[in-house]
Amino acid sequence: MLSRMRSYTLQNGDCHANIIIKPCGTIEVDIPEKHQHLTVELERVHFKLNQQGVLLVCSEKGCGVIEDVSLQLSRKDAFNLYDVVDDVIQEYERLMSDL
Repeated sequence: MLSRMRSYTLQNGDCHANIIIKPCGTIEVDIPEKHQHLTVELERVHFKLNQQGVLLVCSEKGCGVIEDVSLQLSRKDAFNLYDVVDDVIQEYERLMSDL
């Protein structure tokens, strides 16, 4: 199992999000233009459809530092990211069941 990296252009600005989905069940989001970096468990990530595209929402409730971080992705990029996250989760579940 390997980490999967994707890079997307955000819809609400001239920013890029570099996203790494790790097989241990975490996702890392790095936005170099804003000097932001976030690591979140996959179970705290969800997608919300809106008029401009799809929001990737990372919820870190209870950590005291960040409540929600939202990234505006195009629908195509969001569906691609959703497929990658789903593949990583399925790989992890297969590995755990094989053990």
